[in-house]
Amino acid sequence: MLKINSVGLTISAVPLLNNITIDCPRGSVTALMGPNGAGKTSLLKVISGEHKASQGEVEINRQSREDWKPAEIAQFMAVLPQSSTLEFSFTSEEVVALGRTPHATGTVRDAEIITAALAKVDASYLAQRSFVQLSGGEKQRVQLARVLAQIWDHCECEGDASTDGILLLDEPSAAFDLAHQLMLIEIVQQISARGVTVVMVMHDLNLAAKCADQMVFMNCGHCTAVGTVSELLTPELIKKVFSVDAEVITHPVQGTPMVVV
Repeated sequence: MLKINSVGLTISAVPLLNNITIDCPRGSVTALMGPNGAGKTSLLKVISGEHKASQGEVEINRQSREDWKPAEIAQFMAVLPQSSTLEFSFTSEEVVALGRTPHATGTVRDAEIITAALAKVDASYLAQRSFVQLSGGEKQRVQLARVLAQIWDHCECEGDASTDGILLLDEPSAAFDLAHQLMLIEIVQQISARGVTVVMVMHDLNLAAKCADQMVFMNCGHCTAVGTVSELLTPELIKKVFSVDAEVITHPVQGTPMVVV
């Protein structure tokens, strides 16, 4: 579980976040939505520990984030940034292996997880390819495999672990084609069903609506609204947050709200 309690963030005298409070229960999927510069990535960085909150607190698995040692938190929390720079000519398999660094599960078990993670993101054929030679979408799938490998036991087992898995995704679908966007949503649904708490920054309202338990609309560092997909996907709120006129209809198959602009 994850709780964000009255979090604020100021860097170089510039306020980036102001009094953000969000409750993300175990196994929930939270989509952070809003225009560019709204503070979505900054919030993700506070949760991950890359930035320290200027005020308030992030609570992870019933304990203040500040009380967790980095080596401990790396065993159950993984972060997929918007982009990952890697100049070394690692194979895709070696990149995914980096996700196993916090664990002491042994080379045999790690190799099994690496293979399974690549298969899960439709990237088995990339295992021996040089990462730097991959397309943008292929690189992102390999990086997704890396973070899944990092919290694999939480993703694949409904166990009685003392800590719940947490996955932070920053615009994970940006480089994906349509098929792999849907693959991503399926993965998020699968791992959340096993108790992993997912927080993801998204720009595609309809894609987020397919898997989010709650949406958070942000603007100018403030939390504009928090609620379910049905509560937040309204023409009025979309106009307020995104300055776009939109119609919200019912998806003909899923029965969920669908935004038409």
